[in-house]
Amino acid sequence: MKYPIRVLLSLVTLCTIGLGTDNVSAESNRCGQIRAVRRLAIRENLDSDNLATLEYKYCGHSNRRSSSIQSPRNSSQNCFDLTVMAQLARITQERRRLVRMVEGLQEVTCERPRQGRRSSLNWQNGQTAKLGSNWYYPNGQTAKLGSSWYYPNGQTAKFGSAWNYPNGQTAKLGSIWHNPRGRATSADRLLKRACRIVGTTECDRILTDINRSDRNRSDRNRSDRNRSDRNRRNDFWRDLAIIQISWQAYQSR
Repeated sequence: MKYPIRVLLSLVTLCTIGLGTDNVSAESNRCGQIRAVRRLAIRENLDSDNLATLEYKYCGHSNRRSSSIQSPRNSSQNCFDLTVMAQLARITQERRRLVRMVEGLQEVTCERPRQGRRSSLNWQNGQTAKLGSNWYYPNGQTAKLGSSWYYPNGQTAKFGSAWNYPNGQTAKLGSIWHNPRGRATSADRLLKRACRIVGTTECDRILTDINRSDRNRSDRNRSDRNRSDRNRRNDFWRDLAIIQISWQAYQSR
């Protein structure tokens, strides 16, 4: 009698494993669907709180890592500016030492409010980081002059409402988007094509971080001016994220 019982127990175990595998597969498919919906919602600038809850339920922490685009809620202007600089440096894939220096000052400034109010800052190599409202990279290149932004390689990143890629090609002019080769397209088509190249996981990571820090239901209780400033930051991060994904795909080909 012992042998048949052992066989029966083995069969029960195999059935349990089979059912578990089916459940895991179903959860994985559902996770993929949730993330696809979330990408669309974030691109459309919709609130992501409920979508984040769904992603956590079906995906856990498997797709979470430290944000590459993250400016803490209610951050100082210095924190915001350094976060932009760090992202522009990553996009151009500048020397790792330069990126680390910008990231280091960004982290310190964003975590220390007093540091975030300073009008002058220097890099570890002695170069000027900030003078007045203007910013400079550790290699001496201008990062921000007035409201204009620049890549570490000297190319203009943003001038007025227009965005450019690191190769100088127009990325966005008004509401019209372009790929890094200069061909006009839409944001949706640009992202769809780019995400096929860099992979959905990388796209999820970048797009999810666009407005995680700057969207909050308490915005309803804030003044119109504060809400407008927050919306401008959201638009800024969304545009920068699209440029990052598109440029990364272009570099990967």
